[in-house]
Amino acid sequence: MNAILDIIVPVFGTVLVGWAIGRTRLLTVEGLRGLTNVTFYALFPALLFRSMAKVRLEALDLEILLVFFGAGLLLFFLMLPLGRLLGMRPADRTVFSLSGTFSNGVGIGIPFVSYAFGEAGLVPLLMIIALNSLILLTLSSFLLEIAAQGGVRGRLMGKLGSAALTMLKHPVIPSIFAGLAWSELTAFVPGLATPIVIDRVLQALAAAAPPCGLIMAGASLAHVGLKEHWQPAAIATFFKLAVLPLMVWTSGRYLFTLDPLWLTVATLNAAMPAGANVYLVAQLYRAGVGLATNAVVISTAASVFTLSATLLLLGVQAR
Repeated sequence: MNAILDIIVPVFGTVLVGWAIGRTRLLTVEGLRGLTNVTFYALFPALLFRSMAKVRLEALDLEILLVFFGAGLLLFFLMLPLGRLLGMRPADRTVFSLSGTFSNGVGIGIPFVSYAFGEAGLVPLLMIIALNSLILLTLSSFLLEIAAQGGVRGRLMGKLGSAALTMLKHPVIPSIFAGLAWSELTAFVPGLATPIVIDRVLQALAAAAPPCGLIMAGASLAHVGLKEHWQPAAIATFFKLAVLPLMVWTSGRYLFTLDPLWLTVATLNAAMPAGANVYLVAQLYRAGVGLATNAVVISTAASVFTLSATLLLLGVQAR
């Protein structure tokens, strides 16, 4: 119960503040766009760089990627035929699968894990985040292009490469790898370290990242609102908040030998609500927009309860 009070309440309490700010128009759509840019291009990169700059490559366990993405991709492809049974068009099936597998690991996941476990918990989370968009969004773009272009190979492969390059340019991913590279360089060169003045600037930016990310998430929900097609969105939410975490935990517990903390972080990230990129992709391809929008809203609201239950089942204690 302490974990719920000390983790869930601060996280979703801040999301609620963001929702209220967005709902009362104190933060307009244009203002939200500015806050999003500041958060993603300054605050989160500072937090991620400082966290990964303290980690050596040999301390990373690649099995967490097999556990998380093995379960995620399996569920993704299992949801495609389910979408067909529900009468969805090919493009909508892809959005349906993405809604049930793509976690909000940055906007909500990073604050959540940092509040719960500190920097030790961010290491496994950031390993997942580094590849999450690259794998799932690129795969979804590939399938959506197939649906839109009817398999025109030249243009299809070109857009797939463009999608992958776009993911790599996301400010979150380079900052993770830059932090790892700096960690290896400082270990290799004696006496080399981040200057204190620069580190203090990064520390100040990093401290602002979690609350700003949560306010951004709440304000985004206020501006998005519910749309049509909520039934398939509710089904996708069930897979996202219940089935995926169970698959990740089972895989990490019985098929692999993940460190208990890493298994807990992977499971919690799987239990995060659907990320905003789901409806951004849907809007880009004009496919399943209502489904994706509702999946983000419904899963975020429901995750207050499912994440609380997950914390209790995993036996997480507040720091």
